[in-house]
Amino acid sequence: MNGQRWVWIGVSLVAVLGAGGSDAAEEPVTPQIMIDQFGWQPEARKVAIFAEAVKGQNANAGYRPSGRFEVVRVGDGKVVAQDVLTPWNGGAVSETAGDRVWYADFRMLKTPGEYRVRDPENHVVSSPFRIADDVYRPVLRDAVRVFYYQRSGTAITPEHGGNWNHTGGHLGPNQDRDAPLTQGGKSLGDARELLGGWFDAGDLNKYVPYLETTLFDLLWAYELNPTAFGDDTNIPESRNGVPDLLDELKWELDWLLKMQDADGGVFNRVAGRSFNNGDGPPNADTQPRFHTAKTTWATAVAAASWAHAARVYANFEKPFPGYCERLLAASRRAWTYLETHPQMSPADGTDSDTTLAATPAGSNPNGDRRSRVYAAAQMFRATGEPSFQTFVDRWAADIEATAESGLHPLRPGSLVDPLNHVGLTQALFVYASSPGASPSVVKPFQAALGRTAEMIRAAHGGPDDPYLAYHYEGHYCWGSNQSKGRWGRVLMMTIALGLNQEHHAAYRDIIAGYLHFLHGRNPLSLCYLTAMEQAGGDRCITEIYHQWFRDGSPLYDGRSSRFGAPPGYLAGGPNMYFGVDWIAPPFGEPAMKAYRDWNGAWNAQRKANEASWEITEPAIYYQAAYVLMLSPFVPPSA
Repeated sequence: MNGQRWVWIGVSLVAVLGAGGSDAAEEPVTPQIMIDQFGWQPEARKVAIFAEAVKGQNANAGYRPSGRFEVVRVGDGKVVAQDVLTPWNGGAVSETAGDRVWYADFRMLKTPGEYRVRDPENHVVSSPFRIADDVYRPVLRDAVRVFYYQRSGTAITPEHGGNWNHTGGHLGPNQDRDAPLTQGGKSLGDARELLGGWFDAGDLNKYVPYLETTLFDLLWAYELNPTAFGDDTNIPESRNGVPDLLDELKWELDWLLKMQDADGGVFNRVAGRSFNNGDGPPNADTQPRFHTAKTTWATAVAAASWAHAARVYANFEKPFPGYCERLLAASRRAWTYLETHPQMSPADGTDSDTTLAATPAGSNPNGDRRSRVYAAAQMFRATGEPSFQTFVDRWAADIEATAESGLHPLRPGSLVDPLNHVGLTQALFVYASSPGASPSVVKPFQAALGRTAEMIRAAHGGPDDPYLAYHYEGHYCWGSNQSKGRWGRVLMMTIALGLNQEHHAAYRDIIAGYLHFLHGRNPLSLCYLTAMEQAGGDRCITEIYHQWFRDGSPLYDGRSSRFGAPPGYLAGGPNMYFGVDWIAPPFGEPAMKAYRDWNGAWNAQRKANEASWEITEPAIYYQAAYVLMLSPFVPPSA
């Protein structure tokens, strides 16, 4: 799998070309013709969605499609494709979306250029989009650059950050240069230098456990398609002969190394005691910062991540002498710590401090065991040593010890749940990709993965999937945009392991459908990435819940601010479980429309929180899932 590059080719049909021109350039744009706002690659299946909004926040749109569509070329208005619309589900209204939808399929159009989709009878058009092989390259570039803006312990300079710059967060006294240990709300001394790493999300904290998926997704994205990632994205390390994604990953990995104690154990997190100390950029947060106790689950996540990274950085010995060996040595020390602490530690699943303004990043015995299996799988892949194989074989198949919410991929007849037991899924995928892995573990996992892929394929475009981006309705939850990536990742793993090969083209089309949803082909016609107009985005979100780009910031808060948020941040997404009933929308909306472009926190009039973080907060794990899913669709970088 190392160094493998995927070339994804869609299915083509005979073209249906129209003649003559149109006055599309003078016709109004309607958001009810939903497209991928960046566009499509030439060989891709291209489907625009026409929607009559029946329920939800846009139900007053007053638009019903005429039954036919045209694709017109921007510039001369020439009709290059035309056909009848295809109704979804016999013209039914989707309760999940609140819409009645029709499909405009123009996969036959492959000529690079800029186009619009047109309703010729209602005289409205879509936003413009491109057809080009490199249509997603600038999108990937900005999505990766988000991690630079999330850097902790360093200045984000105007040279590299443009309008989004600051002098460096948590560089003051009693902050990350010398962050003491805290337990039970008390500082215990033992200060450590813990500069670096990425802020986890919209808050300014740093966690080890949440890197389990973040680092896997980004490292695997590079392994799948290394040529997609350039060395020219204008971060401080650009032009050093190393893809900037790996430079950015090294920034995080170097911080992770600092979180390891001399005995191999890894401290759980770094945070302050207040979410609201200083408004604005990270340098405004002057409160003391602390690190918490070592935990076995953080240690296991670090061990797995270092072993994975060691394989990748083995190819970069010249720019980073000895780095691969350093990573692998840290992984071995962490494993030794786990061997000396065979049960979850601390035993209560916490890191012994609930006074920090940070999520607890805790665990339970099953979660701790799953992370250990993941560490062993990555160590086996990195070293081939039998002891790691023995651990995987012993515990991965112990359903009671490693299930989550009763779900387990090796339970007979089971599926691979995209949102549960994700560390175990990663472990089994890495193990199945390793020479010499035991068939008794690999084959049941492959069977579960193959069944899950086929379940997704069968549901695609079905009664619960009007927008061609299927996942369970209940997965329109907190972080639903990450859920799209998790479902896509199941299909990516299926392809990577060579399962159900006759359906790989369909799987790739479904993965692309998740991207199209995030890029604007959704019931609100929103691109869920910030400020992507330079890449072709037309209706991009403008506000995210983030301390730096806070509500009311004259520089960074939405359309009325001077700059808005930086390009490329993926917001959390629609959340049908949002419970603040006086914020409607998103409260009370159909699941796919449970979104609002705002970043409100404390409402002084109501003396209550608006809780916009449940909808619009970004996070490094959301971002990593998106980068992974997008990367195979990007051709080689210059």
